[in-house]
Amino acid sequence: MSGISEISAMRELRELCELHKKVRSSGFTLIELMVVLALVAIVASFAVPSFSTIIANGRIASSSNDVVGVLNYARAEAVKRGRIVRVSPVSGADWTSGAVAWVDENDDGARQATEILRQTSAVPGAVTLTATANVAFTGGGFSSTTPTLTICDDRSGERGREVTITAGGRIRAEDITCT
Repeated sequence: MSGISEISAMRELRELCELHKKVRSSGFTLIELMVVLALVAIVASFAVPSFSTIIANGRIASSSNDVVGVLNYARAEAVKRGRIVRVSPVSGADWTSGAVAWVDENDDGARQATEILRQTSAVPGAVTLTATANVAFTGGGFSSTTPTLTICDDRSGERGREVTITAGGRIRAEDITCT
C-alpha cells in the first residue's frame, strides 16, 4: 500500500506545482505594464494632432450648418410671408458675431428688435466668417443678391466651407481650401 500512497502523493505534489505555476503566471509584471504604457503613449502622441484637426474641422462644419440653417429659414419665411426677408450680420459688417434673419415690417431699411426672426450665435474663436454682401430673399424665394459666404479658420491651406446663393435662391455649401 505504501507504493500506492507514494504515487498519490506524487500526483498531488505535481498538481500543486502546476497550480502554483498557473497562479504565479496569471498576472503582469511591472516591467510588462511599463512597456505597454510606453507603447500607448507613443501611439497617442501620433493620434493627438489628428484629433485637433478633427475638432477644428468640426467647428467649421458647425458654423457652416448654422449659416445654411438661417439662410434656409429666411428663404422659407420670405415665401411664407410673401415679402422680403434679409440675412445680415448681428453687428455692423462683422459676420463672425453671428447672422440674423429679419423682415423689414415698416420698410425703413433698418433692423428693429421686433423684426428679428432668427439669430445664430457667434462663430467659435479661431473661425472667420466673411460675406461678399448681405442676403435678401424675395417673397418668391429668389435672392435679390448673390453673395458668397466663406468660413475658414486660422489654419492656412486647410479645409473650409463656402456657402453660395444663386439668384434663384438655391443655397449651396461646398468644401474649399482656405488661404
